[in-house]
Amino acid sequence: MLLTPHAGTIAWTIITFFVVFLILRAKVWGPLLAALDEREKSIRESLETADRARAEAEAQLAEHEKRLNEAETEARKIVGEAREAAEKVRSQIVDDAKAEAQRAIDQGRETLETEKNAALAQLRAEVADLAVGAAGAILDAELDAERNRKIADDFISRLPDSQGN
Repeated sequence: MLLTPHAGTIAWTIITFFVVFLILRAKVWGPLLAALDEREKSIRESLETADRARAEAEAQLAEHEKRLNEAETEARKIVGEAREAAEKVRSQIVDDAKAEAQRAIDQGRETLETEKNAALAQLRAEVADLAVGAAGAILDAELDAERNRKIADDFISRLPDSQGN
């Protein structure tokens, strides 16, 4: 029968197995292990390179975040300084405008006082002229009571007219 093992077949199978095993070990096993070792080395190097790249990327990210924070801080500082400068300029402009307005008010008051004094001086001169004229008319006229009353009334009636001129 075919399924019954024979001692010769078993011996030849074992001998063939060991011969093939020795040939494979001598010719194939070394290069196969070398290829597996090379593949393992390549994968390990790739992982190490990836780890280094990740670490470098994290370092660059941290550096960029640091620079960004510094830039934001500097920008806040510049904006704050600009606001302070603008506030100083605004205060200076307001102070200058107030001072200019006060000078204009003072100058207006001085001008008004000068014109008032000039008007009063002119009014006094006109009143003095009228008084001198009235005194002259009194001296030239007869000194009766009715005549004196008429001269005084004329003098008084001319006063508002001279103030309006």
